[in-house]
Amino acid sequence: MSNASDGPQRHIIDIYVGRRLKSLRRQSGISQKELASRLGITFQQIQKYEKGLNRLPASRMLAICMSLKITPNDLFRDLLTNEYPPKNSAAYTDQEMELIDTIRQLDPNLKKQVSQIVGTLAGH
Repeated sequence: MSNASDGPQRHIIDIYVGRRLKSLRRQSGISQKELASRLGITFQQIQKYEKGLNRLPASRMLAICMSLKITPNDLFRDLLTNEYPPKNSAAYTDQEMELIDTIRQLDPNLKKQVSQIVGTLAGH
């Protein structure tokens, strides 16, 4: 994760929840600035939550969920399985997480086509 010179150590769950927050916020079409305004905080604070730099307090999490019309379960989606800590969840880049979230929203037939295209591009 981080070393002592990077400041406080980030926890894998905070990083995961932050990435889920970012993904769900984007899916809702809401900017960091707009969400921050709704909550009465700065957009920099939203950035810190999304990067897992600051832990998301329960009261703020509930306010965010209400604002985005999501549930706390949406933020913890893959963590609610029996797999803890989640394998490789911190290993994905933001771009990879966005791609995964986008693919999950596709119709099953489109998922298959996307898989074939990506496989071809990757040389598989």
